[in-house]
Amino acid sequence: MSQEPKYPVSQTYSVLDGYDIYRSNNLIVALVVVQSQYGRDLRLYRWIRKKDQWKVDLCRMGVGKWKWDEIAAKAKEFVEKYNLKGGQSAPEETG
Repeated sequence: MSQEPKYPVSQTYSVLDGYDIYRSNNLIVALVVVQSQYGRDLRLYRWIRKKDQWKVDLCRMGVGKWKWDEIAAKAKEFVEKYNLKGGQSAPEETG
């Protein structure tokens, strides 16, 4: 039995590294560094499990040029402003 890849990207990419933003049995949201014939890219992915297979769901885009310091600062601001630090979270999504 072959092991499932941690990040099920297209065969046109090789995964160099990745970071799970969120992972459950049915959903993965991750930043993934990929290599292709065009070079390296930082991409944002969202996969959903359907019938025991991971499928890209809504999101697969290059994000290497995003202003990450600003994004992190804004996320931190929202967490504090709206008191999002606790045990409340959105329900787990299912297929």
